[in-house]
Amino acid sequence: MNHHYPNGLTEQDMIGRIRKADENFEIQLVRLSDALNRASGLRFFGLTGPTCSGKTTAARMLTERLEALGHNVHVISIDDFYFEKNYLRMISEQKGSSELDYDSEDTIDVSLLHDCAESLAAGRPTRLPHFNFLSGLRENGAKIIPTEGDLFLFEGIQILYPRVHAILNEGDYQSIAICPLSGITVGGHTFEPNEIRLMRRLVRDELYRAASASFTLSLWKGVRENEEKNIFPNFGTCSHIVDSTMPYEIGILKPYLEKCLCRVPADDPNFARAQSILEAIRNVEPIRSDLIADKSLYREFI
Repeated sequence: MNHHYPNGLTEQDMIGRIRKADENFEIQLVRLSDALNRASGLRFFGLTGPTCSGKTTAARMLTERLEALGHNVHVISIDDFYFEKNYLRMISEQKGSSELDYDSEDTIDVSLLHDCAESLAAGRPTRLPHFNFLSGLRENGAKIIPTEGDLFLFEGIQILYPRVHAILNEGDYQSIAICPLSGITVGGHTFEPNEIRLMRRLVRDELYRAASASFTLSLWKGVRENEEKNIFPNFGTCSHIVDSTMPYEIGILKPYLEKCLCRVPADDPNFARAQSILEAIRNVEPIRSDLIADKSLYREFI
């Protein structure tokens, strides 16, 4: 399905469309929370999706709704189960890469994840790890003391990795996949879901991770290869799927994309890709970011 989003709307019309899109996304999460609440015996559930799908916002909305329904929800990031950077560097070097590998299944300490999940399922106090991305070291994280009725939300792109899925699926378990599933036609161009995620990532990584557009573009091929190998083929195993495409988002992203992509120099290997994105958004009318509500999904990217 494609969203058709015409240029030339008044600001009031634009605000109305933004609010409606945000409301529709939230309705998906409310219905999903209610379904989880009705699931008898559920303790573990997983939230996954490829990069820049909106997992952080979805986790927040699910947690808020489930807590309003009387549950105590513990959010556990699979990222915290990464091996330390020296081991990750060794994996990367074995694959002929100079960049640290944060994508393959081999980067996750599945033995530690199994021990923690087993301990939580048994109701035992459990010390979780915390992965420090600045130091590349694994530190002591929060200590969870489970109580009756607690829910554990495991969040991360790695939820669908076969060995991770096998650990979480040992008992009552449901998994949720979130991803832009719909395209957007605006300004004479149709933006497909994977293209939308790349544009989100270009903006997010420059704003929040100090990563240049060239660096993000250079990683994209490897990111997509991992998604096609470990994530998308396993979407069918998920209990629920959420579409996170926002019909208005290309206009929101345009000013940020123009700023970061224009800095990719002509002699850069990623220059042509940067120029193709700039050309695709050329006829899209920009939308001011201050029209986005504070709790909107889109605050995750801008």
